[in-house]
Amino acid sequence: MYVIFCSYGNDSIALIQWVHENKLKDVTCLYSDTGWAADWWGDRVERGEALAHSYGFKTARTKSEGMIELVKRKKGWPAGGGQGSFCTRELKVLPALEWLEANDPDGDAICLTGVRRSESKHRSTAPEFVDESERHGGRDLWQPLVRHDDAMRNELIVRAGWDVLPHRSMECFPCVHANIDDLRLLTEDRINLIDVTEQEMGINSKGNPRVMFRPAKKKGAVGIRAVIAWAKAPRARDQDDMFALGDKAGCDSGFCGG
Repeated sequence: MYVIFCSYGNDSIALIQWVHENKLKDVTCLYSDTGWAADWWGDRVERGEALAHSYGFKTARTKSEGMIELVKRKKGWPAGGGQGSFCTRELKVLPALEWLEANDPDGDAICLTGVRRSESKHRSTAPEFVDESERHGGRDLWQPLVRHDDAMRNELIVRAGWDVLPHRSMECFPCVHANIDDLRLLTEDRINLIDVTEQEMGINSKGNPRVMFRPAKKKGAVGIRAVIAWAKAPRARDQDDMFALGDKAGCDSGFCGG
């Protein structure tokens, strides 16, 4: 049994196509519903699942409490509360492990992700194989696209009959490690939801507002509307702000996809 962890972003579609072309059998594409995806992302997930079905693959989804309920329960945002990316663990990792235990109790499944070394400096040494991956409940992990550059990945996407997205997956919109380009894609309804939640969260024990993005990482901008204004301001952007999501170790869990 093979389990592809899919966000249905570019790397996921490329991986599905690669698995199809390499004729792997007994394949399930597993999508983690974070409850925090862009409004339109669900349509893409359904289309991705249809592609998987056309190749004879199974599909499945995990559910979670969702980002807003999570931050209220934790009384802080993942990036702003000093707890690292607990959202990844709570919204993706734990539900995925529960699914694996229910559907592969003997731990025989081989887990696949679309991680590529060319994505970032952080992933430049990503292994192709990991025996008994702790992150996947002791199951073997296979990352067959680690040597694929963007052009090679894009060729797979085109052969699948898809267009290449100009941005990363929007299964989390936005990720707590969003860069400037990600922030510029935010819609007013999502900005407003974050704004309202930030206000409801109030301040922490140190007297600091509980905001989604750390002001120190966003040139002192406090609160989502200030962060968006900062991101949209015309200026030469710092190289640090331009890093791809994969450069952020906090989300490199083996469950987040591009």
